[in-house]
Amino acid sequence: MFLKYITLFSGLNYLIFSSVLLIRKSPFKKANRVLGFLFAMLAVYSIMLSFYYTALLNRNYLHLIYYAPFDLLILFSLGPCLLLYIKVLLGHTVRLNTFSILILVSPFIPVIIFIVYFLLQDTPTRLNLLIENFEHGIWHTNLLNLLLYSQMTIYLIFCYTTIRKQLKQSPRIFVNKVQIDVSWLKVYVVINLVFMTLSAPLSFYSANEKMNLIIAQLAMVIQFLYLFIKSTWQTELFPAGSISEGRLKEGTLKIADDVVDQYSKVLMLYMENQKPYLKEDCNIQIVSEQTSIPVHHLSNILNQRFDKSFPDFINEFRISEAKKLLATNQNKKLTLEAIGYECGFGSKSCFNKAFRKHTNQTPSEYRRASQNEI
Repeated sequence: MFLKYITLFSGLNYLIFSSVLLIRKSPFKKANRVLGFLFAMLAVYSIMLSFYYTALLNRNYLHLIYYAPFDLLILFSLGPCLLLYIKVLLGHTVRLNTFSILILVSPFIPVIIFIVYFLLQDTPTRLNLLIENFEHGIWHTNLLNLLLYSQMTIYLIFCYTTIRKQLKQSPRIFVNKVQIDVSWLKVYVVINLVFMTLSAPLSFYSANEKMNLIIAQLAMVIQFLYLFIKSTWQTELFPAGSISEGRLKEGTLKIADDVVDQYSKVLMLYMENQKPYLKEDCNIQIVSEQTSIPVHHLSNILNQRFDKSFPDFINEFRISEAKKLLATNQNKKLTLEAIGYECGFGSKSCFNKAFRKHTNQTPSEYRRASQNEI
């Protein structure tokens, strides 16, 4: 009965976590969507297991006639989703090339083969496989468990490398004038790696699905509860001292004038030549990485030299680009929304708001005035 209730309890918890992250407003909405989707998958997984366990424990095997191990696909999706969450939270651009797609897809091939093999069996054989796997384990799932442990370990190492690289630059990141400390991510990944190392021998020693999934369920509840609390704490669901809005207090720290001059030249050359502001996901973290200017120095320079926050600094370039497009006859057919997207704004409302703030005009007013002058 313990097994039945822990899976059901976990599923309900994950469903609540997912709803909170997907519904609430946050400056980290993209990262929260990824995490919310991850929790939604965990909710489906736990509810499927609750049904599976209840039928096996009560020997209601007729309930398992239509059962298929699609939950394996969810388990193998956790590693990629976790890495994606960390990359999005840290403001990294997610790029998929042939090599990364191959790494992403390859672990799913054996899973799909096993699911197809399972579904091709007749009903008595499928039921026997489920019962035997639950009580003693079968070589198919033992092999898949080994693959899952290997895959998760690799993704956790990728996560650790990404976080460590960020922490070398700064333990804090900035999104939409909000600053958060992300050093807790390293602790979370290390806990996961330790768990994988300790639980793998126990899992293969017991070699039955019942024991494996008791261990997995308890571990996932603890780890993902920690992830939910820390992520929501850092994004203002709860008050947190590590969050600060507006201009950073670090901006008042003095940097040597020659360093400011050098960094300012590098920054302006980068902005003029690379035009990172044309991408919607441009943030201080990306600019810091591309220019090799530490995040705290970059923030201080913007405050001291330009007297601007990072969003205002970026929007000035975007507005300048938008003004060129609005004033050109060749772009008459472009809608205001299309021009906003071309210049890096995520929505028409954001474009209008920023344009009015910097020019005291709406984009349509500026376009009309420019056309009249021509």
